[in-house]
Formats: sequence, C-alpha cells, structure tokens
Amino acid sequence: MRLIYWFSFCCFLMLAGCEQDKPVSAVQPRLAEAENDNLKHTVMLRPESLPYIKIQEIQPEAFAGAISAPARVDFRAQAVSTAGTVVAGRVSKIHVQIGDRIKADAPLATLASVEAAQMRSDYDRAAAELARAEDHLRRQLEMQRTGVGLEIERVEAETQLKQARTELARSQDFLNLLGDGKATEVIVRAPMDSMVLKAHVSTGAAVAGGSPLFDLGEPSAAWIIADVFEKDLLLVEIGAKAIIELASLPEPILGHVVAESAAIQTELRRASVFIEPDDPKIPLRPGMYARVSIEASTPNRIILPTTAVLIKDGRETVVYLEVAPGRFQMRPVQIGAAREGMTPILKGLAGGERVVISGALLIDSEAALLL
Repeated sequence: MRLIYWFSFCCFLMLAGCEQDKPVSAVQPRLAEAENDNLKHTVMLRPESLPYIKIQEIQPEAFAGAISAPARVDFRAQAVSTAGTVVAGRVSKIHVQIGDRIKADAPLATLASVEAAQMRSDYDRAAAELARAEDHLRRQLEMQRTGVGLEIERVEAETQLKQARTELARSQDFLNLLGDGKATEVIVRAPMDSMVLKAHVSTGAAVAGGSPLFDLGEPSAAWIIADVFEKDLLLVEIGAKAIIELASLPEPILGHVVAESAAIQTELRRASVFIEPDDPKIPLRPGMYARVSIEASTPNRIILPTTAVLIKDGRETVVYLEVAPGRFQMRPVQIGAAREGMTPILKGLAGGERVVISGALLIDSEAALLL
C-alpha cells in the first residue's frame, strides 16, 4: 500500500513539471519572432562608419518661421450683391462700367418697359378710385346727417373706401420696387456704395422680370485669400501677422489672418487662409494677384536641422533614429516649412528620442543594400 502511494506522488510531480514547462516553450518562439521583426526594420552600421554619424537627443522647443504662399484679392461673400429689374423690358442705356466705384442710388441702367407703363397706369387709376370713394362716403354721411340717407348705403360706401385704399397701397408698393422714371422708362439704381464687378447685359438686350443686371461688391469688404499647403496649415494661427506683396503697390503691406477654410482643394492639397490688411484704406481690387508671407510660431515643437530629413521616392519624408548603439531605424515624419536651415516636425517624433542629424544619407545607403 505504501509503495502504491509513493508511485502516485511521483507521477503527480512529473505532470506538474510538464505543465510549468509548456508556457515557457510557447512564449520563447513568439519573443524571438518579435525581435527578428524589429531587426528587419533596423540598420547596423560598421564601427568605421560611426564617426561620420552625428546623433542628437531631441526635445520640444519654440520655432518661429514663415509660410510663403500665392494669394489673390476677392470680396467676402456677404459683401457681394446683385442689382436687377422687377419688370421685363429692353436695356436702352448703361450708365456704368466694370470696375467703377459708385455711390448708393447712382443710376446703373435705363430700361424701356411696357409693364412699367401698365403699373404706373394702375397706380393712377387706383388713386382716382380712392378719390371717388372718399367723395361718395362724404355724400352718404351728409345725406344721413340730414335724415335722407340710408345706413346700408353708408356702410357700403365705407367698404368701397377701404378697398380703394388697399388697392392704392398695393400699387404704391409696386412703384417703389420699380424705381423712378416716367411712362415706360425704368431706372435701375445701386442699393449701396459699391464697385461694379460684372455686367450681365448690354445696351439693347431684352431682359425678363427678376433678371440680374449687375454684380456689385462693397469696396471696404475686400480681403486677401492665400492658398496654403495642407501640411503648413498646422503652423497658421488666427491673428498671425502677414506681409502682402501686390504688383500694383510699390511697397509690401501688413495684414493679419482672420479665418481659415474648412475644405481642402483635392488636387492641389491646399486650403484658403483669409487675411485682412491692417490699414482698411488700402485700395484693393478683386482679381489682384499677391504673394504673402505668414508668420508661423509653433511652441513646443520638435525642431531638427534640415540635414536630418530625407525624402524617399519624392513622397515620403523620413528621419533615422538610434535604437541601440550602432543600430538605426527609419521613422516617417510630417514636416512644416523650413527656415534658416531648421525644419519643424509636425508629427512622428517625441521628446527624448535620439535622431541622426548628420550622416542620414550614409545610413540610408546601407538600408538600400539590405533590400
């Protein structure tokens, strides 16, 4: 009996040892596989090449740069309006030219319109009907005062007077929309101080009611629209100073960023940055071309010498990190605009990493031989 007990105890110990050994043997291949995978993405330099490599431990720091971009002058959307006609007619005269600066109520064009003549005739008829209705009510009130008038006739006269007043008010509203002029003549006038941007008609043209005749813009509401690359948008802040060069002005002017577009132009990978001149009296005309330089301040940003950054296949931007003594690994990064030999890193690196700032081409050549 004692022999059977001892045999069972030995079997239990052997099974327990097997269970403990099993996880270790399963984990070891996975660790080795992960280590081999990391080695595939690293480059080991020969000792004689290391003196040509310069490495720096990076930390975030401030970087003041400038973003250069093409630009144009345009009106704000809310500063553009359309002047048109409410009646059909034919353009007999145009009083303005494209680019003219005009005052509010200045004549834009004169039209000849049969509808206008009919509206003025309707107003005269409504005024005459009102005069007759007022006279008829006065007679009914006088007859009722002398005792010969009927109450029903007085009420009817008051109703006719109300209808006549309503019709005259309606005709007056139409004339107000029509504008001034006589008979068939209609003069279209500017609703505000503005600049003539576009003419939709020419002399002799027939137009329908509600047709636009001119596009007008408010001169004081022009701004500069810069086309900034998508990767540089992270460096642009609202309120940033800008230097604007216009071909029509002998000296650059100063401005500041007031807004950014939420959309990216798909083909050019650019977005609009809107800039206002600091001096609102500077004459800006839509369609002007410009060049802007926007100050970009990026606190707590990784900054590297330009020699540390490599461009692979014309598309991917990379740097090399030291992951162990003599061993280096390639890291894709996103960069901003360089200035004075220094390049801001927008994405891809963190403080404390060791980056190759000189000799990266040597490591890249070694990496190419391993492929």
